[in-house]
Amino acid sequence: MKKAGLILALMLTTGMTFAQETTPAPATTFAGSADMYYKYDFSNQQGNGLTSFTGSHNSFELGMASIEASHKMGKASVFVDLGFGSRASEFTYNDAANTFMIKQLNFTYEFSDKFKMIAGSFGTHIGYELLDAVDNKNYSMSYAFTNGPFFNTGVKAQYTSGKFSIMAGVTNPTDFKSALDAGSTQKTFIGQLGYVGDTGSAYFNVTSGSVNPVSDKNVTQFDFVGSKKLSDAFSLGFNGTYAMVADDFDSNLDGEWFSLVGYASYAVKENVSLAYRLEYFDDKDALSANAIGGNILGNTLSLNYKVGNLTIIPEIRYDSSSVDVFSDSDALPTGSNAYVLLATTYTF
Repeated sequence: MKKAGLILALMLTTGMTFAQETTPAPATTFAGSADMYYKYDFSNQQGNGLTSFTGSHNSFELGMASIEASHKMGKASVFVDLGFGSRASEFTYNDAANTFMIKQLNFTYEFSDKFKMIAGSFGTHIGYELLDAVDNKNYSMSYAFTNGPFFNTGVKAQYTSGKFSIMAGVTNPTDFKSALDAGSTQKTFIGQLGYVGDTGSAYFNVTSGSVNPVSDKNVTQFDFVGSKKLSDAFSLGFNGTYAMVADDFDSNLDGEWFSLVGYASYAVKENVSLAYRLEYFDDKDALSANAIGGNILGNTLSLNYKVGNLTIIPEIRYDSSSVDVFSDSDALPTGSNAYVLLATTYTF
């Protein structure tokens, strides 16, 4: 009996050890994307466009290769987003200039299925358009996106109940991963109220705080993003953003800028769609990153042709300004700019 009991105990112990050794650990999930484009500006001028990532002329350009990794164990998770290329460098413009950038790196702890905390560096909650080209139907960017913010580094809390959510957080000065690099310990406060329905969504966003300590500027920005799917083929989007800029030392330098952007997307068939963007950008106080001193009406029409994970995007754009902020073919100031581009994106 003793021998039988010993054998049984040994079998149970061996079985338990084997089970512990073969229980698979949570896997790390990898994903990524890449993009490139060719652009021809009818002015024959480099840098004539005033929005992000497409400043070239008559040149094949690599945009960005992104590698993402995420891992979750229990209630904790980590997300790492690395970018390689000029698009990543422009996005993280306050970092040391190179073609390899940490776009996002953040840690999440889920206290419950409704409440979580996120700490680290994360893409902004402001605006309709996203950094990675594969996430947008238009390849070129809006003035609303170009004038940011781009990302925040700090901590935020999010509570979700059914279709509604609320987020609040405190971060370093906008677009700085380190307050030491910003030269300021001022903080930026961020918040969001969100609703996600079956055929549409709406978000009210706010950010307020130090955006550029070097020039002693603080910005409070209110932002609304909405989308609505009207049918299987047709959907609409809208982004309205309004920024109040305050100078720490001279109130005569205070001012504002705002942008109203409409988006329409129509699926011609399963792998072919058209995307149109109409934007009115007003910067009469010349306080945006573009320092326009007037207003711009932007029109962008893009075709998306999908072949598996590859998307080919022919695009034409025409911007008209109330002031001469562009250059013509003789490099003289003019009030309009037009170009065509052909982009490719791939996700994996």
